[in-house]
Amino acid sequence: MPKQSTSFTRVKPWLLRSLLFVFACSYLVNFTAPMVASAAPVTSGVTSGLPQSEIDAIDSWPNYVANYSTCGTSTTSPTPGPTGGGSFSLGDVKTFLSESVTSTWNISNSTVEQWFLKQAGAQAVIGKYGLNSGNIGQITSAVQSAGVSPVFFYLDTVNEGGGAGGFINHFGSDTSGGGPGNATRDAQYIASASQTTAAGAATGGGEPGDMPTAEANSILNSLPKGSIGVYYIQATSAVTAELEDLSGKTGDWSGLYGKPVEDMMANIKAMGGNPLQGGSTGGAGCTGVSAGQGIAVAVSWAIMIAKNNGYGYDQPTRTSGWTKWQADPSCTSACGSFDCSSFVAAALTAAGYFKTNPNFDTSSEASYLSQAGFKNVTSSVNLDTDANMQPGDILLNTADHTAMYVGNGQLVQASENENGGIAGGQVGDQTGTEIAVRSYYNFPWNQVWRASN
Repeated sequence: MPKQSTSFTRVKPWLLRSLLFVFACSYLVNFTAPMVASAAPVTSGVTSGLPQSEIDAIDSWPNYVANYSTCGTSTTSPTPGPTGGGSFSLGDVKTFLSESVTSTWNISNSTVEQWFLKQAGAQAVIGKYGLNSGNIGQITSAVQSAGVSPVFFYLDTVNEGGGAGGFINHFGSDTSGGGPGNATRDAQYIASASQTTAAGAATGGGEPGDMPTAEANSILNSLPKGSIGVYYIQATSAVTAELEDLSGKTGDWSGLYGKPVEDMMANIKAMGGNPLQGGSTGGAGCTGVSAGQGIAVAVSWAIMIAKNNGYGYDQPTRTSGWTKWQADPSCTSACGSFDCSSFVAAALTAAGYFKTNPNFDTSSEASYLSQAGFKNVTSSVNLDTDANMQPGDILLNTADHTAMYVGNGQLVQASENENGGIAGGQVGDQTGTEIAVRSYYNFPWNQVWRASN
């Protein structure tokens, strides 16, 4: 779709197609070297010196978690192509645009992945990054870690048809890290761009100079932060043209770039979802599975923060990390701080288990978890060996510490500052171990809580 002219490098898809016909805790026992999960294998750098078995466990994490992402699984076979836009009213489109960029419409990851791999508009990026049914879960995990719904991300990619850089045609060239690295960058941009309306409705994509924008801007300014429309209306002038047309302002721009919003809505219907009901945003809306998409989002968010050394440990400023994440999810330097319990509370809030972050401490944590539908499964797991634990299980010592089990013998936790204490360190992770993924250990935990989804 044609893009708004900004200070960022942009490549217009219509031009490109014509040219190319394409992540009170007072101490921690026996830290290992920092181990960070990523969407691509991390067999160098942060894992150097670790036993190969632990490197392999971290490398396999994204697909391991993806196996649990079954919330809202649709039994509808994905349709190979879009059913076409044009069948939705302006009110329908406004409703869709008001939904969060984390919305899944109760479409499972596996369903949208299968759909994406069949789309003509996806073939450029599929070819560029060598995507197939065996590795696309890495892209899905990277997108979830950035706080964006894979369903929306893949829909956006298909509409944009790829680009010179990344998936969604925002950047002019690729970044490092292959498919997962570029998916992370693009999804982080979507999450960030959905938080502000400063740019206004997009223009400058080759549309007629007299195309109006008043109606599109009016809709944009009525939408909540974090919504699809706040991102999408400002991202491409094709959406501006579509909204003006739906509002009765017709002209040479009408239908010039198709109907990207309505095409998205039609494809959601084709995958068995309801575009007017955002469904699960990866949180409490998921029901009926033992470890579904909601908790996978919490695990992904926690891993993502652990990977980001802009966030560190400090008990006196334990809520500053969440505050910063909400305001600027793209922050990577001196962002803010968590302690063990505020870190777990933030991950669960990001996944939708709490509408407002409760910022509980370890003494009140169990009560909040119970209220959010978590079940105490301590008697069914082995605290010494992690046997029978599932990704997303909350590990709790009600007096001192809490962490989250992430699978494959690993947990993620906020533990101590660079001085080995709970207060007084610098902002951010100075050692790579203040908030980190590491091998499972028994703190000792006295409770384990599990989400119902």
